[in-house]
Amino acid sequence: MSQYKKKKTNTQNYELLHGNYALILLLIATFLVPLITRLYRYDPNLNQFNWFLNSTEEIDVFLYWKSRILTLLGALMGLVLIYKFTNRKFRQAQKKNIWVYPLAAYGVLTLLSTLFSEYRSFGFSGIHEQFESVWVILSYCVLTFFAYTVVQSAADITSLRRAFFALFAVLCALGITQLTGKDFWESKLGRQIMVPEKYAAYRETLQFNFSHSGTHQVYLTFYNPNYVGMFASLVLPFSVFCIFSVRKWWQKILWAAVSIGLLVCTVNSGSKTFLISIAISLVIALFFCRRAIWRRILFVIPVCIALFFAGKAYFKYKNLDPVQYVKNAMTLQENNYLLSDIRFSQQDVTIEYNDAELHVMYAANELGALLICQDENGEMLEYNVRDDQYIELADATFSGLLFRFEQGNAFYPWLVAIRVRGYSVYFTQTENGYQYINNVGKFADAVKAPAVLFSGYDRFASGRGYLWSRSIPLLRQSLVLGTGADTFSLVFPHNDVAGRVNSGYYHSFISKPHNLYLQIGVQHGVLALICLLAVCAIYLAQCFILYWKSKLTDEHSWLGVGIMIGVIGYLVAGLSNDSCVTIAPLFWILLGMGFAVNRMNRDTMKAAKAAEAAEIAAKGGSAALVSAQTAVGNKEKDAKNGSVNADNTIHSDTNANNNKPNSKKKRNRKIR
Repeated sequence: MSQYKKKKTNTQNYELLHGNYALILLLIATFLVPLITRLYRYDPNLNQFNWFLNSTEEIDVFLYWKSRILTLLGALMGLVLIYKFTNRKFRQAQKKNIWVYPLAAYGVLTLLSTLFSEYRSFGFSGIHEQFESVWVILSYCVLTFFAYTVVQSAADITSLRRAFFALFAVLCALGITQLTGKDFWESKLGRQIMVPEKYAAYRETLQFNFSHSGTHQVYLTFYNPNYVGMFASLVLPFSVFCIFSVRKWWQKILWAAVSIGLLVCTVNSGSKTFLISIAISLVIALFFCRRAIWRRILFVIPVCIALFFAGKAYFKYKNLDPVQYVKNAMTLQENNYLLSDIRFSQQDVTIEYNDAELHVMYAANELGALLICQDENGEMLEYNVRDDQYIELADATFSGLLFRFEQGNAFYPWLVAIRVRGYSVYFTQTENGYQYINNVGKFADAVKAPAVLFSGYDRFASGRGYLWSRSIPLLRQSLVLGTGADTFSLVFPHNDVAGRVNSGYYHSFISKPHNLYLQIGVQHGVLALICLLAVCAIYLAQCFILYWKSKLTDEHSWLGVGIMIGVIGYLVAGLSNDSCVTIAPLFWILLGMGFAVNRMNRDTMKAAKAAEAAEIAAKGGSAALVSAQTAVGNKEKDAKNGSVNADNTIHSDTNANNNKPNSKKKRNRKIR
């Protein structure tokens, strides 16, 4: 080979991303987007609703800029895909991918839900504490298809795997600082990175609630520790299986290190969801890896024993029983709340408490106010005033129910506080009768929200039972089209007084249902939810067909199973957590990457089968040739033998003919 050819070959080997420049966008989305933390000040535009504070200024650190950068990347990826679709061969190739159709339908239904929504402005811009606008949802769909089309070779997979490793390494380092109480974001450098110079005043006033919680909860860059559990449910199986998908020992050590780091950080996030999803993922992993485990059984057993005792020692050090920890949260305990409902009317306030009704009114003048309490039969009830000015009824039926007058304003001089379960519910007398003043100090119409399934178990799954039971009825109005992207908080019954008091959510702003499927069903529509589930079902069906009998002898098979288990872990975690722009992009990227790896593994299997068939055919052809040659030889031999026999026959016949006259002579003699 000439020097020129050698130089040309070396240049090709070191070409950036092997010439696949579109992969750069995917690498940015993988590594950069999850790490973005930048302060943004904005007007939530929610003070028009009576369940939100009169606030015209809020700040966000973890969500807004992630959503904006992701939307920009989604737009650029969309342009690349449009260019690719100008190629006829590319269009023809995509027709075989049936999962693309429900994915596109999911995006279209989400867009239509937002276009026809009563709150479309929030759907297009994103809402307070969410910022998952319709553009972000469409970017998710583009991410999946883009990852599938861009990842074409082993080199592409290697590049993405390195981006994931870099992300995990940075997050592990950040998590260690939060775990040890030295949160990087609280440092001077961290605050400078997080807060732009024009908002420099915020650098000293920012409060980090989870860092100061006393337990040093790990939240990384994900806004809430719950999302750390969801993140690990998705990526930890991928990280562990990458240990087996790389070849060099030092690479295996590095992947093992980040896997352990992710596990430690996640356990210290306090996420119960992770413990459940990872247990399910482990069972599935054992099934798909059974053959590989059996081949390495002498290595697997001591490793499992070591991990068991290491985990046991760690949990003992943390004084935590993970099984009991999860069991306490998931145990179904029926509500024993005495408070059933509170209604406000022109005449009085009706409180349903301990299976009885209490009617409350008050009379006031310049000198003071007098509380009037009656039972359901109109009988006056006696009470006494405690030293702390709380009014306590003498009737034991209403034990635990307290009242107190508080100073109002020039328009409403007296406020009455109903003290129940540690919360104060306020009302006052107006020209329209007795009116409820909600937890943000606004007049509101108290409601008793319809509830199903978990209505009797509000505390189930750390209070998620209440959110689920009140969110499921909202699906009735979202069967075809939902209420629009990022609109859940706008349709949730915030003024469900008794329900929120009993569940402990009275002073909380409820912006999400803590369930991925309810979130999608309400906002994007039940039909869109079915489309998303169809995409996931097709992917998992592909994986089952490809890997359930696989011996996992090559790196791409290991990677394919790792992505599959990560997707399953995310879907399981979605039962108690919702979609969030901090985590969801990684799910959609891995889903598209999973489809691509499946395609590559399927092509490899087809090529292997074709080669095997060709080899068999070749062997069969050789055998046929030998048989044919043998047959020809036999025929030639038979022909030669036939010639000899024929000669012998002729010779015999000649002899026979020669003998004939003699026979005639003998016969003649005899006649004579």
